[in-house]
Amino acid sequence: MQCYTRWRGLLARSHLAERRLQTPRRIADELMVKPNAPAAIREARQQDAGNVADLWTEAYVTLGVGGRTFPYTTADFRESKSHGRVFVVDKPDRVGSPGSGGIADTQSAESAGRGPRGVAGVVALLAPGAPGRVVADRDEAELSRLAVASSARGMGIGRALTRLCEERAREAGWSAIALWSRPRQVEAHRLYESLGYRRVPVRDSVDRTGHGRLVFRLALDR
Repeated sequence: MQCYTRWRGLLARSHLAERRLQTPRRIADELMVKPNAPAAIREARQQDAGNVADLWTEAYVTLGVGGRTFPYTTADFRESKSHGRVFVVDKPDRVGSPGSGGIADTQSAESAGRGPRGVAGVVALLAPGAPGRVVADRDEAELSRLAVASSARGMGIGRALTRLCEERAREAGWSAIALWSRPRQVEAHRLYESLGYRRVPVRDSVDRTGHGRLVFRLALDR
């Protein structure tokens, strides 16, 4: 009986060690977008401001399911950058497409805060205690404004961006990440839950527009 108990204990510890080894590798694998995706993830720069604002507007106003009714601006981008980190995925080059090949067109786009290619995906990550968080507790980070262009969906971009935030939070030693989503953003809910986020209904709320905020939380094992 003692030998059996000891064997069960050794087996359990072996499986735990294997999971700990697999977790960073699994995260690294999921940070890679699918082969047909536009590009790798990078930190946003100031010249991305207009493209990011356009993408947020498409995702949350044009195609939104309640809440904000007016467009995002470059000021919203600067606010997110000042409060935390913003990560983007570029759209592919459109070689030979109208308005994309001339130097004047490129310079004009960049001067307006819109790079020559555009942005296929974006997410903001706010550290514990940072201003701008809406639903996170004092010791929690907040994932905010995740958006993927309608033309780039199905490529794993949203999953990769969400995983990147988890990786950065783990590296920083943070205890958890919280986020909120609209009740009708069902596809986003499925994504978050597939990545280990759990609903926290006790923290749900209704904002000043009269639309609900559903809270999700990812506990980070140290």
